Amino acid sequence: MLQDINKTSAEGVYADNSRQTLVLRVEWSLLILRYVAYVVLAILSVATQDNALQRLFMIAGTTALAHNIFSHWVFYTHRTSFFVSPWNFLLYLLGACLLVGISGGAGSPLAPLFLFLIIGYHVYSPRTFDSVWITLLVCAAYSFTIIVDWIISGIDLLYLPLYINLFLIAFCGWIMAILARVMRRLEQDAHRKTTALESSEATLRAILNHTAHPIIVYDENELITDVNESACNFLGLPRQKLMGLRFRAFLFDDGSLGDSLDNLKHAGALHQEMLVLPTGGQERSVYMHIHSFLGEGRRLFVALFHDITNQKEFQEANSLAQMNLEKANEELQRVMALRASFYINIANRLRSPLAGILGFTEMLLEEQLGEINDEQRQALHSSRRSLLRIFEQLDEVFVLDKDLSKEVKPDTPAQDSGAGI
Repeated sequence: MLQDINKTSAEGVYADNSRQTLVLRVEWSLLILRYVAYVVLAILSVATQDNALQRLFMIAGTTALAHNIFSHWVFYTHRTSFFVSPWNFLLYLLGACLLVGISGGAGSPLAPLFLFLIIGYHVYSPRTFDSVWITLLVCAAYSFTIIVDWIISGIDLLYLPLYINLFLIAFCGWIMAILARVMRRLEQDAHRKTTALESSEATLRAILNHTAHPIIVYDENELITDVNESACNFLGLPRQKLMGLRFRAFLFDDGSLGDSLDNLKHAGALHQEMLVLPTGGQERSVYMHIHSFLGEGRRLFVALFHDITNQKEFQEANSLAQMNLEKANEELQRVMALRASFYINIANRLRSPLAGILGFTEMLLEEQLGEINDEQRQALHSSRRSLLRIFEQLDEVFVLDKDLSKEVKPDTPAQDSGAGI
């Protein structure tokens, strides 16, 4: 996904490197060719008896040797930018003038060398804005060569190939100027698109890196091709080390992982809970969202993790607390049942004797057993009130116990009192 943008933004740099490689290969070939030409010119200068030709051969050979010395210096110092400089072009132009002048001037079969010079200059420097000036310079150099030839051998203004060569040089310069403008326009468009893509890449990378969820992109071989910063932090490895690792290596296999990934390839999407094994850390529970898409002519998968480790730990702690609470409730119910049973036993043991005492007191107050004086009556009333307060307190205890434990239903005091009475 992100590599597509990186690849597009790098095409301009790749083109420059390819052009530089082409320039170096051409210069090496021409270096060897100039040595061959130097040897040929040296042989011709020795073989000829014409002093003028000897001087021309010596000048041409010296020019070729000087150009080779310049090329060796550039190769030795690794200043390859000099190959696309005006100095290198002027050396080639001087050599072409000498070769055309030696081989016949206006009638030289080597006149197309000037065309190759214009074409070569635009190949070396396709972004040049000097197409018109280069064409004029080449035409002037060719004209100067012809004039020198006329001075030596005589003027021939009606020689048609001369004008054809000048026309071809001008036409070639015009064509190359048009091509240069087209190339500049195309490169400007490509530069704008590259800049837009780089801006989009930077924006996309910033969004992905600031996303809280880890995101991993991998191919059909399960090899990781891209990650965001959250994934690097989550897995405990830098981006450079994660690239090329198997995505499966970070997943816990409970026996169904292979089937899940196979189903993903057929369905195109996967949403399920998984265990991730970060480097040097404890396993993390995640909810995995994986989708497939086509990129670079191949199928890729993007996986997004939602870390639910804390949620799982909270659920486990909540389940454990729920179990402990249920056990505590069961123990509380047992204790409350024991307390209710204890209250009932105490009430049953106290009510019967107290009811008998209360009934006997009522009989004494009603003088069924004989007459009593005022002091005795007052004491019996006090005893009767105390017994009634005890019964009221027992009733309050039974009501409170009934509210706390609905399962326990003790007998009412009235039933016990009536039975006792």
